[in-house]
Amino acid sequence: MEEEKRQTRILIAIALVFCALLIGYNAFYVPDASLESFVETDVSADGVDESQAESPGKINLNTASLEELDTLPGIGPAIAQRILDYREEYGGFTRVEELKEVKGIGDALFSQIQEDVTVDEPSESKRDGYVQ
Repeated sequence: MEEEKRQTRILIAIALVFCALLIGYNAFYVPDASLESFVETDVSADGVDESQAESPGKINLNTASLEELDTLPGIGPAIAQRILDYREEYGGFTRVEELKEVKGIGDALFSQIQEDVTVDEPSESKRDGYVQ
């Protein structure tokens, strides 16, 4: 009986040491993160907003690949393929609002992506089905 109590006390002591080590480690652990990752905008000394310079340009609906379209918020591979099919069938987009004519893109989804896309108007000969 005395031996069991001694073994129990030893196990409790070992558990307490491990808990103390774990708590102590977490209390002083600092993740490797710089302050720059938490700053939304980074204005250089000359007053130029560098975060704007680093942002990628808008995606052109008439030249974008499936992978590029898939990066848009709310657009998956299926809708990206429908955009490509629409572009193929109608010879391209003449305005961004035409996206709403693609199945699966309603007003809510369109409002999410309209600032991320652009349209370079296709040539008239291509719109009519003739390729120069």
